[in-house]
Amino acid sequence: MRSCASFIVEPVGLTLETLPRPLVWRDVYANDNPVELEIGSGKGTFLVEQATSRPDTNFFGIEWANWFYRYASDRLRRRSPNNSRCIRAEAAFFLREFVPEQSISVLHIYFPDPWPKTRHHRRRLVQESFVPLIKKILTPTGRVQIVTDHKGYFEEHIEPTIKNSGLTIIDYNRPGSASDGEFVGTNFERKYRREGRPFYAIAAQM
Repeated sequence: MRSCASFIVEPVGLTLETLPRPLVWRDVYANDNPVELEIGSGKGTFLVEQATSRPDTNFFGIEWANWFYRYASDRLRRRSPNNSRCIRAEAAFFLREFVPEQSISVLHIYFPDPWPKTRHHRRRLVQESFVPLIKKILTPTGRVQIVTDHKGYFEEHIEPTIKNSGLTIIDYNRPGSASDGEFVGTNFERKYRREGRPFYAIAAQM
């Protein structure tokens, strides 16, 4: 495994200290194309595949784990997609402080940390307190898509939260980069699929 120091994160890897509040997407991408945001980008598989196959859409990834953030940034840099950026940040904080209102066409949340222990459930990203942030950032026709392999998280928090959010439940739309039978095509999904885990998905629109 390479050390963090061996990764080059510029110019796609942004830092909180250099950003205005809120962001101006035109300044980030030098265009007015739609912006899709992924929370928990991991190694950047989704960002890379989407950005390279859909050049008319901008993609932005948020990742908290430093090693994964630097790996994804380096990967995006080497693929040279002008329409992709990522940042290391806590997701709810970044959405609240930096993402402009009604500016995200699709919010992607794939395999969020389930925090399985009961005493840690309050740390789960998708719960009632997260709904105002979803509604704040989505465009008037924007949508949110969520996939998890954790049945308890889905049934206890994700599904009831989204169904009671006031958003309209819609069919889950598989990204074009997903292979046959895949929901997303991320590293986590492919790993979990090999382990035989089931998957749970939900999507909703403003």
